[in-house]
Amino acid sequence: IDGGPLSAYVDWLGALVTFQWGASTYFDAPVRRLYAQRLPITAVYVLPAAVIAVAVGTLLSTYAATNRDGRLSRLLAATGVVGLAVPAFLLAAVVFSYMTRTLGWVRIYDPELGLWHTQNLLRLQVPGAIVALALVGVQVRHVRSETVEHLQLPFVKTARAKGAGRRRIATHVFRNAWPSAASLVVGESLGVLLLTTVVVESQLNVPGVGIVVFSGFASGDPMVSTVALVGVVVAGVTGTLTVSLLRGVFDPRVGR
Repeated sequence: IDGGPLSAYVDWLGALVTFQWGASTYFDAPVRRLYAQRLPITAVYVLPAAVIAVAVGTLLSTYAATNRDGRLSRLLAATGVVGLAVPAFLLAAVVFSYMTRTLGWVRIYDPELGLWHTQNLLRLQVPGAIVALALVGVQVRHVRSETVEHLQLPFVKTARAKGAGRRRIATHVFRNAWPSAASLVVGESLGVLLLTTVVVESQLNVPGVGIVVFSGFASGDPMVSTVALVGVVVAGVTGTLTVSLLRGVFDPRVGR
């Protein structure tokens, strides 16, 4: 190799950073165009699923944990157990059987209609529900654990002594507990999100980025696999850095 291994590595890294990813040996198409076409399909159901998971698994779970014997707390605990214990492929198989036999759906995504057609947008929320359930399972476990621990701290006892209600207490607890919970959730949720997306798209035949990643690794496609790995690493580092920066801004105990 002209210039030696270091020069070759620098050239490869430069091509990766500038989106010169070459062609896929499996799909016989430019890798950049492949990801650009498939990523929006996955984003349409993953982003709403992530928002729902944060709302239910973090905010609502914090409020429910202030009354551990309440119905809401038990319901969220059961939901978290289902999200963690039931495999995504099993849920996807049940959903696929139901939608083909009962609803008469041939497929979830119809490429002839386009991404923004109402039918595609609505049906894509089916895999989104499976992804949301898996993410809620991760978040409920960590958030409940952190919340219960913080409920024993002196500032909570003081707030209760002053007559603060559950919502007020949950707000104080969340502000103190979220940095630790977020650090745990971000790392684990990323892996769960990737695996669940690959599984549901494979099972439900959704032509998103999960299918591309799975096919790339299964066929040994070098650039598709490399881009997927780099994307996961970048997402993980970005998530961790974001949590650290937000913790420095909102947590008065940090940096003082």
